[in-house]
Amino acid sequence: MDSEIRWTNLTHQEIADKLNEDHEIDISRKIVKQLFKMHGYRKRKAQKSVSIGECKDRNEQFENIAKLKDAYVIAGNPIISMDTKKKSS
Repeated sequence: MDSEIRWTNLTHQEIADKLNEDHEIDISRKIVKQLFKMHGYRKRKAQKSVSIGECKDRNEQFENIAKLKDAYVIAGNPIISMDTKKKSS
């Protein structure tokens, strides 16, 4: 992690709202975003760092999905598949 970057968990809108509530400073989300960039702040993003390991029921999960898919196909329903894992380059 870059030690020069400063992080926050607050959104730009949350910061603008808080400044307005606590200090009566009326500032837009866009200006907060510009100030973040100017002063080296970034929005912290959740990151998975530890693998959950192997799941003993993993194969059973896929077998259940296959059964459900077959039932939907037989019933004439469409099947949509989405890969939600982030792929590394």
